[in-house]
Amino acid sequence: MHILLILQLLFSLLLPTHVLAGRSPKPPSNNAILLSRVHSLTLHGGRLTSSRRVSPIPQLKCTGPSKRICNMYKIDTMRCTNEGYGYDEEDIQWTCTAELPQEFKLGSTDVVCEGYRNADDKWVLKGSCGVEYRLLLTELGEERFGRDTSGSSGELGSVGSFIFWLITGLVFFVIVVACLGCLGDQPGGGANVGGHGGGGPPRPPPPPYSRSPPPYYSSSDPHTSGSSWRPGFWTGALGGGAAGYEMGRRSNRSGSSYTTTSRYPSSRRYDDSGEGNSGSSSTTTSTGFGSTRRR
Repeated sequence: MHILLILQLLFSLLLPTHVLAGRSPKPPSNNAILLSRVHSLTLHGGRLTSSRRVSPIPQLKCTGPSKRICNMYKIDTMRCTNEGYGYDEEDIQWTCTAELPQEFKLGSTDVVCEGYRNADDKWVLKGSCGVEYRLLLTELGEERFGRDTSGSSGELGSVGSFIFWLITGLVFFVIVVACLGCLGDQPGGGANVGGHGGGGPPRPPPPPYSRSPPPYYSSSDPHTSGSSWRPGFWTGALGGGAAGYEMGRRSNRSGSSYTTTSRYPSSRRYDDSGEGNSGSSSTTTSTGFGSTRRR
């Protein structure tokens, strides 16, 4: 009998505490759960999560790749399924699905939950999980709305502005130098024009000059062959610089904002303000994959 009691005591000491308690660790509260026991989550757009330690977050939040695409379509409902864990039993991997127009598809879908006691707690607050997802364009979406060029359009606009001001500065500098050269080449310049100038023999009067210059200059004109200024050339240079600047501005406007025009019927436009979804001919089920984060 004594031997049996000793064996029972040793057996109880060797087993972990959570095994003796029905193989279940005790939660810190009735509102604390383990994600490993959650089979699926259903999230809704326009709703907030529950919270305890920190502020609530949207149940569905689009994080990119650009604000323009996020504003084009707002997901109404998303369902995420527990697909097992990675390095840790509570590091759950998720598969999330949603009904989207054929122009859009899901990228990564990360589930973010509030740790019950702290951000590293394996127990999370019930109802505190939300999804941060990326909304991408399909090939059909790129054909309809154009590729997302956020980040590159600003660079293109800056380059166009730089080229414009560089050309303008060079043209202004060359014109100033050419004008100074023209003034220095005036015949009889100074006080000796038409006078005796210091007792020397009088110079012949200069040939008559017209107050209004001809409409253009030719290299065959003996009075202008020494001048390097050509109105046609510099006007073209200024025009080219202005054209490059305008091209950069147009590219910047087209990349930084999304506008709907008569290119597509009004019944098929997408709302760029993010206040609601507008019509599309059909929808399809899109799937994203992600892991778990705690806040």
